[in-house]
Amino acid sequence: PNIIYVMNESFWDVSRLEGVAFDRELTPNLTKLKEEGAFGYCYSPSFGGGTCDVEFEALTGFSVEHLPFGSKPYQQYVTKDTFSLAQYLKGQGYSTLAIHGYYGRMWSRNTAYPRLGIDDFISLEDFVNPDKRRGFISDHAMTQRIIEEYEARDPSKPAFIHAVTMQNHTTYSADRYPADELVNVLEHPGFTSETISQLRDFATGVYEADAALGELIDYFRTVEEPTIIVFWGDHYNPLGTGYEVFEKTGYIDKGETGSPSLRKTDLLVWSNYCDSAVDLGTVAAYEISPVMMDLYGLDKPLLFQYLTDQLTVMRARTRGVTVNPDGTASEEMSEQQRQYYDSHWLLQYDQMFGEDYLHALA
Repeated sequence: PNIIYVMNESFWDVSRLEGVAFDRELTPNLTKLKEEGAFGYCYSPSFGGGTCDVEFEALTGFSVEHLPFGSKPYQQYVTKDTFSLAQYLKGQGYSTLAIHGYYGRMWSRNTAYPRLGIDDFISLEDFVNPDKRRGFISDHAMTQRIIEEYEARDPSKPAFIHAVTMQNHTTYSADRYPADELVNVLEHPGFTSETISQLRDFATGVYEADAALGELIDYFRTVEEPTIIVFWGDHYNPLGTGYEVFEKTGYIDKGETGSPSLRKTDLLVWSNYCDSAVDLGTVAAYEISPVMMDLYGLDKPLLFQYLTDQLTVMRARTRGVTVNPDGTASEEMSEQQRQYYDSHWLLQYDQMFGEDYLHALA
């Protein structure tokens, strides 16, 4: 099948907040698609930035938990050919393309992507008069570009397309959209006017991201070639003064800035040839590719086979938090979880820094 990844900037369904009401349903397409695809949450290693950490995990199956805190893999470690989903699919005969709505040099994607097996890269510099929202290339324009590149592909090869959006990037203020196009906040638990302004901006971005997702899915419903689409948000951002939005709605306890709730972005895996609803629960960003391949019975590289097995023991170990199979979170690890965690690091070390024995086994 063709495989299309869309990592949407800062996307999460903000209507999950208790005590907040908006003037429209923010994610009607996502809600509908939950009934015909696999849906859950991506447990993100980032908050408030660090998009590259999330996509590094999603593309490679490697965890930034095993790297020095604050390091940026694309800039410091992807300095030679490095294992990734794209690299693996390329070996299976796929064409590989990345599309990003910002400058190619951001997070050194222009140098990292080729080393990850992505042959072609379209960045901001390659768009001509694109539709923009909030000063960024819009999610609608990104959807249109994905479709254009799909239609222009080499039809003799299946396509892997990895897209990273920009429209809903921080910082937020209601004056970034025309007033008559903003989502309105009808109820709230005593937010300041500045917080309401930021929330309206962010919610409008979520609404338009959902519309772009619907547009993409509607197109690929009409495509005869089997196609898988994976859509998820990279991370949360602060909204309001500090964590005001999250604390006043009870989304987190006051002062609980390390709450696992601030790591769970929405994740959808959909295809145009299977309409079974699957509850994925919560999975680490580094589990996205293994989960996608497992759902559709695709041949997995050895690392992804290992990570699929790991899901029965833990769903994530990210930023000092273990997500257990039942969805609960803990700062501790059981002995079995520790064994899986340590083995994951050994396999990652082998492929990032060592002799790549795993590739020889494959």
